[in-house]
Amino acid sequence: MKRKFEIKKLFTATNILIVILLIIYLLDRFLPFPEGYTGYNAWIEDAPPAFNYIFGSCGGLLTNYMARGEILENGTAIYRSITLMFLHGHILHLIANLVGLYFIGNYAEKRFGWWLAYIIYFAVGFLESFITDPLFLAIAPSQSAIVTEQPSMGASGGIFGLIGATLATVFFDLKSFKKIGLPTIIVVGIYGFLTTYVVSFGWTTVCHNVAFFLGLALGTLIILPFFLLKKGKFAPAATKPQATETAQADGAPANAQIEEQTDNNTPAADI
Repeated sequence: MKRKFEIKKLFTATNILIVILLIIYLLDRFLPFPEGYTGYNAWIEDAPPAFNYIFGSCGGLLTNYMARGEILENGTAIYRSITLMFLHGHILHLIANLVGLYFIGNYAEKRFGWWLAYIIYFAVGFLESFITDPLFLAIAPSQSAIVTEQPSMGASGGIFGLIGATLATVFFDLKSFKKIGLPTIIVVGIYGFLTTYVVSFGWTTVCHNVAFFLGLALGTLIILPFFLLKKGKFAPAATKPQATETAQADGAPANAQIEEQTDNNTPAADI
């Protein structure tokens, strides 16, 4: 029974999303371009095929239909503001986001519930797709080519939103900081550094910084109404029942107290 329970724990919304992101990345890399294809293609012609399949940047077949950007045909369609979150530009981009999503996504799912966690995730990613580019152009107008000549893609906007929502609840409830766990804190810190200074290059670092802080702000704004409605009482899955804690504190077996409570609640007709 214990083994079955552990296997069931693997089927979280976060882990399922991670598998979907990986499958879409592989499809984007390995689906062949149709004969006579004239859409967006960033494959490096002189590079070995294996290089483009694994390390190629922003150029698979699905990029043309799912990414967002002025360089793509019908590239500003609203649906692309969601589908772009399933694409990644290169292998480092993918790995960084999958690792970051695994830790912060699974924590947020336990903290807020899977439905609220992924309302935040997709809402922040969707909103960022409309705000990041204009904000970046206002900061660095001379670098407009980054917006006009490169498609926008990646799950980092949604992940930044989850980080923002988590930090907001920690700010108002310092006790919840202990529940995050040291591995998650370390990974989130490394993730923020990698996605803004290593995975991105040149002026795209500025663009990623804009996305990072915008994601934090949007995630905070979205979670605050829920936080106030619940009066800060989100229920992490790891929380133990109060009865169990009391029984253990008294030195009595937890099962004994539960059985006693059950007997006390038994209807008179059953006696």
